[in-house]
Amino acid sequence: VFSFGDAPFAGSLPGLGVHVHDIVGMVSTADGGGYWMVGRDGGVFAFGDAGYVGSLPALGVHVHDIVGIVPTPTGRGYWMVGSDGGVFAFGDAGFVGSLPGLGVHVADIVGVVPTADGGGYWMVGSDGGVFAFGDAGFVGSLPGLGVHVHDIVGIVGSPDRAGYTMVGRDGGVFAFGDATFAGSVPASGVHVDDVVGIVGTPSGLGYVMVAADGGVFTFGDAVYRGSVPGLGLAVDDVVAVAAG
Repeated sequence: VFSFGDAPFAGSLPGLGVHVHDIVGMVSTADGGGYWMVGRDGGVFAFGDAGYVGSLPALGVHVHDIVGIVPTPTGRGYWMVGSDGGVFAFGDAGFVGSLPGLGVHVADIVGVVPTADGGGYWMVGSDGGVFAFGDAGFVGSLPGLGVHVHDIVGIVGSPDRAGYTMVGRDGGVFAFGDATFAGSVPASGVHVDDVVGIVGTPSGLGYVMVAADGGVFTFGDAVYRGSVPGLGLAVDDVVAVAAG
């Protein structure tokens, strides 16, 4: 874990002497005082004020395709989603459906974001296809616009969750509903192919992207607080970014 600005460092797996190579997602608590990490096998690691409420290995469930984790509004639960659109709910997270449960067969889900009240969630595929469950409202997708891509890596909701923003590996951004488009990496004349995640600002008027090397790109009202390359460190395994 690398922390910048006022994001507190609340611990890391290497710091605990735990050796894994399959972390795929990270998300912070509402007050920024902690964070959860999730592994491809659905293992969960909680730091700071993040509460542990279960994991797939602890239930004896064996998978290797988890792609992300998101908390409930209370922070007392979380959902995990697999690349097949399978959903696993823990704590006070409510299960409101999954793609396998609908008989839909995909293998390219890359992210999930909950609604403001935790009564639903959206999933996004690498092609920018969107699947809405519970009280999540569908407000568009890339296939629906006739746009053909295969490199979407993440999705973030607008503050009121009446829209969402997707990001591709090249830092391309696609905004739907009331989500604000505040710029993109290609529009800045920068060429990359290793963006791995996006997080929005509280106002919804900006966002931060992170690349696999820990490079950071800020747009709108997002403030640049530093990056891993800026510290003189060389890595190639960053997988997620979370707000402090």
